[in-house]
Amino acid sequence: MQTKRLILLITIATALSTILIFPTYAIGEEGTGTLYVYTDPERMTLATTDAEGRYVTAPGTEYYLSVSEITEHNVGTSITIWAYRTNTAENIEIGNFEINTVPFDAIFTWTIPDNWLDEVAKIKYGTSPENDWLFAKKEIWVNARVGTGILYAYTDSERTDEAPLKDDKHYLVLPLDTYYFTIDGITEYESMIIKVWARYQDTNELIGSFSVGTKPSTIDFQWTIPDLPVDTEIKIKYGTDFKGSLPTWYYAQRATESAPRLLFIIPEVFLGSAGAMLLIFSGLGITTLIRRKKT
Repeated sequence: MQTKRLILLITIATALSTILIFPTYAIGEEGTGTLYVYTDPERMTLATTDAEGRYVTAPGTEYYLSVSEITEHNVGTSITIWAYRTNTAENIEIGNFEINTVPFDAIFTWTIPDNWLDEVAKIKYGTSPENDWLFAKKEIWVNARVGTGILYAYTDSERTDEAPLKDDKHYLVLPLDTYYFTIDGITEYESMIIKVWARYQDTNELIGSFSVGTKPSTIDFQWTIPDLPVDTEIKIKYGTDFKGSLPTWYYAQRATESAPRLLFIIPEVFLGSAGAMLLIFSGLGITTLIRRKKT
């Protein structure tokens, strides 16, 4: 009797094994799918890779991707592709696909979010972001899209009093106040007209168009800070178009390192502009209030 039951169980298990595919992987592992990142819609030119084999990409730029040789799912299964932001553990849904052949190639486009800077992104695929997903092989490195132009902000039209700095890197500015800016050392463009934009929230505000000569070149402009919420970040960008892949635009950098220089909105309280500055500097540990342009 025991033997007959054992034979029956073996027969049922064998039959089920021809119908069902039991996963042999754990959530969070790499799957069979390999990520490819291209810079052109024809998918002929792969993005460059760094020393760790990660695709080097720029924020605010559209790329043409594929995850090839996916074998973990049956024909007829619907899967989702996510971008996983390692800095914040966010899953950003990119697209949905139905498996029509095994192995399967998922082909899609994705624009790197504009506020992702100097961080790693991974591509995940599966049926659920909670309990059925795998990482594609290879990763994406989102590199700061920074130009050679260094941004300076001044409180006076003579450009002698530099706006207050936070941590010796970023400017603190008041809403509705006018500041006088310089972008010095531009080498990406020569003998042509370029534009300057302020990037904040989801807006690219055009500040103006400017003529650059032989490189390196310098442009000066003034701009009134919009009435934005406190702590809003503003980045200044320059180029020929506020969107698109390199070399259409670049962020102006800070003087100390190759990274975007930001403007931070601070509040104006009843003590006035000077009082607001002193209060905020004391809270932020600011050691330098006014700097003068180096000659």
